[in-house]
Amino acid sequence: MKKEVTTCELLGLSQLEISLLLKINRSQWSMYESGKRNLPLQAMQQLNAMLQHVVNENNKQSITLLLTTQQQDKKKAILKALIQENEYQQQLTARKIEKIKKSRAFVSARFQLLDFLNNQTHLKEENPDLLKSMEAKARNKAGKYDESLLMTYEIKQTLLQEEEKRLKSYLDERYFNSSSS
Repeated sequence: MKKEVTTCELLGLSQLEISLLLKINRSQWSMYESGKRNLPLQAMQQLNAMLQHVVNENNKQSITLLLTTQQQDKKKAILKALIQENEYQQQLTARKIEKIKKSRAFVSARFQLLDFLNNQTHLKEENPDLLKSMEAKARNKAGKYDESLLMTYEIKQTLLQEEEKRLKSYLDERYFNSSSS
């Protein structure tokens, strides 16, 4: 079984170096690589810029001329692994967005119900503690799943989609068409 190429290896950096460049903890980077944690938006943008530079158009022609068939196969494998990781991250992000949207819908429905119940004088008088408890839970959940969290994941999803397009274009066009014919 082939060892998966990490982003650190692709960039030629250690975990410590990349974490310092991205201004995050090394443990946070390690958890990101293993899919257990997301990077802050600014770090994700910086990482995307670094990855794009490593494979930018100015470097591609000279790299293609130097690659042997074996090196091209390795490059293809790296790109395919990056595409696969990107697809996984997109699925994970989509699930998180869906969870946030469901939670926000739940909170909205709860607040609508609370508004109705608070307008029912007899219910308000009979169950004041229950209504206060329900409202506190709704406010707590609303705080966890606010608009900025949703926006953060939607931006991440957009970045991942752009990264996927770029990786696929590298795989389909630039590295391999000129030398494989």
